[in-house]
Amino acid sequence: MVPFSLETPRAVHFGAGALEKLSAVADAAGKKTLVLSGPGWFARSPWRARIAEALRGGAVEWLSIRSAEPGTVSLEEARAAAASFAPDLIVAVGGGSVLDSGKALSALLRAPEPVERYLEGTEGARPVPGPCIPWVAIPTTAGTGAEVTKNAVVKSDSLGVKRSIRSPRLLASAVIVDPRLAVSLPRAETGTSGLDALTQLVESYVTRAANPLVRSMVEGAFPLMLDALAGLPARPGDEELRARAAYGALVSGIALANAGLGAAHGFAAAVGGLFDVPHGLACAVFLPHVLKANEAVISDDIARLARLTGDPGAEKDPVGWLGDKVVRLQAAFGLPADLHGYHIPRERIREVAEKSSGNSMKGNPRDLEIEERMEILGRVV
Repeated sequence: MVPFSLETPRAVHFGAGALEKLSAVADAAGKKTLVLSGPGWFARSPWRARIAEALRGGAVEWLSIRSAEPGTVSLEEARAAAASFAPDLIVAVGGGSVLDSGKALSALLRAPEPVERYLEGTEGARPVPGPCIPWVAIPTTAGTGAEVTKNAVVKSDSLGVKRSIRSPRLLASAVIVDPRLAVSLPRAETGTSGLDALTQLVESYVTRAANPLVRSMVEGAFPLMLDALAGLPARPGDEELRARAAYGALVSGIALANAGLGAAHGFAAAVGGLFDVPHGLACAVFLPHVLKANEAVISDDIARLARLTGDPGAEKDPVGWLGDKVVRLQAAFGLPADLHGYHIPRERIREVAEKSSGNSMKGNPRDLEIEERMEILGRVV
């Protein structure tokens, strides 16, 4: 048996109706609640009133996170806006960016240093001080798994890279996954978030730090996630498919938090840090190429996952089968299979390759040298 550790939030509430748990969770935390959300559908959603009703027992302040992904500048602005309220609890309602913002603010509102000082892998980085403000994660997409991870991915606006604020102190006090919140999610966002979760399931299964518990969880979630993604383009209001996708995303977050990821996420972090490329889309675009690059060392593992789907078409070439599945899903959700539309200058390919050398790339099941990374990037950009 391989030694491993497992770090998870203190409580996870999953399923249709799980949002009803919010009142009890909030009452136990204190009387002042800061609610973070994005600027989009939630502001006009009936779920906003449901959450307000659940928090009626105390003072509530609402703060909209307007940046597409957390950055050092936007987090400093959010910290300044929330500091005078001094919340006892943070409730983050949204996709991965909002959840990561809430996670980061749980530490930053009690931390003395600028955001930059807590980004791992940067010069002079400091550990997250504690205790942090308790926070509750309520995801509205089935994607990043940020609700159950101990890191907040942040773009350093001065360095042009993405790094994490990482600590077990950042784990949520409670996670509420109610799949009904994602039923009205637009098709493209459903695709990018879902393909991010699928990538996380696959990469955590084959990463160098994969362990028996993570692998067993992924084996249960992978066929459900794939089935959900296959059905949602035609049946976006299907609550059972939304529940399968939400479960797949939840497991992908636990898996990545405890086993790490691989090169697809390494590339995605690099292009997202330098250019305005959505994270989930980048993961989906890179995954087929990374699968092919890793084929010699992951073929048996991918074959095991493929067998769980019952698809006889995967028997001869499981790696090619999965790569083709991803490309077909991109098309079904109206997503591009490359990043040509983002006009990334080819003369910056080496820079992107070098900036992909983070924790995810280190977890890849085989070493990818700079030249090989540049070759993959050349096919995508």
